[in-house]
Amino acid sequence: MPPRVLRTRRNFYLAYRPDAELDQCYPEIVQLSRAWVRHNVLRNAGDLPRLYAFILNTRQVLDDNVPGDMAELGVYRGNSAAVLAYYARKYGRKLLLFDTFGGFDAGDLTGVDSEKPREFADTSIATVREIVGADNVEFVIGRFPQSLRTALAESRFCLVHLDCDLYEPAKAGLEFFYPRLSPGGLIVVHDYANPYWAGIKAAVDEYCAGIPEKPVVFGDKAGTAMIRKVAEP
Repeated sequence: MPPRVLRTRRNFYLAYRPDAELDQCYPEIVQLSRAWVRHNVLRNAGDLPRLYAFILNTRQVLDDNVPGDMAELGVYRGNSAAVLAYYARKYGRKLLLFDTFGGFDAGDLTGVDSEKPREFADTSIATVREIVGADNVEFVIGRFPQSLRTALAESRFCLVHLDCDLYEPAKAGLEFFYPRLSPGGLIVVHDYANPYWAGIKAAVDEYCAGIPEKPVVFGDKAGTAMIRKVAEP
């Protein structure tokens, strides 16, 4: 398929779509591409590799019938959450969305992140609901992990997306979700190879030092890492 040309202020980028689109293997891509950039064109329009990696790996986990719900920690305006929500509805799963829905909590701006400004406040839960929808979706509002309810401790997950930018919530997310991730389940970590968010790599590397799996890094805009839990024999 011909490449899609994206123009920025300084450069041209060519982004090829997967060959499988020629065979219409992804009929949902038009809908999901629109959700991917809605209210967030500047950050997401040029990051097709991330969108496709997200779609392909989500489908792989669900087609493998890995049991459990899906979750996202760090929702912002709901673009990646909309992708997860589509598949949650298609496959009969539940999606839990964890966020303040109002930007960084000041309590997380410590250590390696102590000089970071309070970003991503230009959103709201109403904005997210508009993009994501409500069916099969549960919104968990507040600073993580304080927002966790007791009942959630019994949850199992097949796929978790961590897009929280800062060390403290990323560390807490790994500590909560990995033990509850089903064998064969996947954790997707945005910004792993992004030097601006150095706390993400620090949190992942520290946690992965104590588990069998190591991160696999993808060449999208911010260097997403994926950790697929070893399936039990």
